[in-house]
Amino acid sequence: MFYHLLRPFVSIFFRIFYKYDYIGREKIPYGKPMVFAPNHVNAFIDPIAIGILTRQTVRFFARGDVFKKRIAQIILNDLSVSPVYRIQEGFSEIRKNDKTFQECKQRLENNETLLMFPEGICVQERRLRPLKKGVSRIVFQTEEAFDFKKEVLVMPVGLNYTKAYQFRSKLYIHFGDPISICKYEERYKTDKVRAINEFTKELEAKMTELMVIINNPESEELLEHLEEIYMDQWLRDKGKDNRNLENSYYGSREVAGMINYLDIANPGLIVSLRDKAKAYILKVRGNGLRDHLLRPENIENISIGSFIKDYLIIWLGMPLYFIGLIFHYPPYFLAKQFTLKKIKSIEFHASVYANLAMVFWTIYACIQLVVIGLVFKSWLVLAIYAAVFLPASGFFNIWFYPVKQKIIGRWRLLRLVKKKRNLVEELVNERFSIMQDIKQAKEEYINYLKS
Repeated sequence: MFYHLLRPFVSIFFRIFYKYDYIGREKIPYGKPMVFAPNHVNAFIDPIAIGILTRQTVRFFARGDVFKKRIAQIILNDLSVSPVYRIQEGFSEIRKNDKTFQECKQRLENNETLLMFPEGICVQERRLRPLKKGVSRIVFQTEEAFDFKKEVLVMPVGLNYTKAYQFRSKLYIHFGDPISICKYEERYKTDKVRAINEFTKELEAKMTELMVIINNPESEELLEHLEEIYMDQWLRDKGKDNRNLENSYYGSREVAGMINYLDIANPGLIVSLRDKAKAYILKVRGNGLRDHLLRPENIENISIGSFIKDYLIIWLGMPLYFIGLIFHYPPYFLAKQFTLKKIKSIEFHASVYANLAMVFWTIYACIQLVVIGLVFKSWLVLAIYAAVFLPASGFFNIWFYPVKQKIIGRWRLLRLVKKKRNLVEELVNERFSIMQDIKQAKEEYINYLKS
């Protein structure tokens, strides 16, 4: 009941919390036994991200220790969540996985859809951890029970976040081609272990194809910095729109491929680029700026006309923005402060922040509606407030905030040019040096691809 009642609301709220897009959803089969197999980056957010994109009910799995209380069992089961137990919880708990395996087999027999994380662990890294054998054993045992007549499908999924823990960061979901377990029938009947290993290897390869992968953990921060410094230029060189998430996703994959290649072929260049980019970004942010402000084309576009335009946007927009903050921001502020103080694991930050914000905002909105109803005593006014003012003011704030930040950033840059011109020139020169290194790296990578 809760699953279907909350799904529309969660779907809307999720699209507010993240900028996200997807590809390959049309490949999702319906009416067949299937297991979604995504990488695991963002705790409870990951299954929600996939679940809201499917027509069928998806059965999720969460670690067993959250099911200890009876009330939690009832609520989680109603939310389509089942327990799976880890070695950290003790061998006595691990035995309970036999019941979970049986449940999975039963649900697949009934042509239901499951979502399981083959990595068996949640880590905010842009790479794939070695896959565990749990998913493989479940699907093969199910097929074996039906003499490989069931045709269980496993769909690899790539979840690609820019900053998974951050409000309004980007998420691109890539659905791959479903893998049929039936094609392993002959191999499984002669050698079960080898069949499971081969399937696991294929699943790992297909999941990797759907993700932005950085092989060297030390270069992960470099990718983040290059996405900020160079992604816009990278896409423009290809004639692509940098505002399109699909373009950004494929651009990130290409930049990651370049980094992975040069990490081996020219590690000295990567180390130099890594150090320069980190020092530059720290200095830029330390002065309250962002890289896009120092791009040559953006500096050239600063003029009296653009200044007047920015001033008018701020003058007209700020009153509406502050009104929107009053009616929307407090729940987000409280949820964020609670998360920062109480949640130690970065993998759970977005899950706690997003869900608390959703609950707090709902309560806050209900209080507003009660007050409006009591003050105006008019169903028409109440309906207009609920259906027009609240959503309009909220979406205005989401649109206006980045516009405001860019304008304030330009004004801050102009002030720095006036007071600390040498600092600005230093930042511009550092950026130019980084761009030269990127140009060399890109040329080496393109030559490698052509050879």
